[in-house]
Amino acid sequence: MGKTVIQGKIVWFTLAGVAVGILLVHPFAMLLYAMEHHPPSAPLSLPFVLHQLRRAFGPYLVRIGLVFAFLGGVAGWVVGSWFLQKKRLEAEKIEHLRSITALETLKELMVTLAHYIRNANMVVGGFSARLSKSIPDHGLQEELRLIQEASREIDAVIASLQDLTEISSVEYTASSHERMIDLKKDLEARLAKTQLGADQKQE
Repeated sequence: MGKTVIQGKIVWFTLAGVAVGILLVHPFAMLLYAMEHHPPSAPLSLPFVLHQLRRAFGPYLVRIGLVFAFLGGVAGWVVGSWFLQKKRLEAEKIEHLRSITALETLKELMVTLAHYIRNANMVVGGFSARLSKSIPDHGLQEELRLIQEASREIDAVIASLQDLTEISSVEYTASSHERMIDLKKDLEARLAKTQLGADQKQE
């Protein structure tokens, strides 16, 4: 819920409080005051009630009405702030639960994918490394190197997804509304570490 929307709703709560204060609480308080100091001959007789209601909105009691309007506005602001804060916290709690559920589902999915993809990827990476040692052709050597890099990238992607603690997403492309999980920084760090290990092995 945006800040502007919240402020707008608090204004409506405040205005509602002002209306309740001046239109309901003020005349009711004046009626109780009149009944205490000038009790009618018949309890709550209609002419007496109507007279006191008209009197409550008369020019002599405008200041008192404004006081009740002010108090009603303050009460409306307090109630509105509390209510909207409660709604915001409930929405955040629901969103947090959704994120946890999505993350747990993703982790279960990654365990399944890791089992099958990593097994296949080990075959691809292992055979490409073996072939690169036995094939003298430089063109094929470069192609095998690219295969090994792709294999390491697959491992890094799976590891990044398995180690996720929170999910953040980015647009798949600038012109697309589809979104993907943002792994860029973690993936770059893992690939740099993997590349360093591969270079050390070659040395």
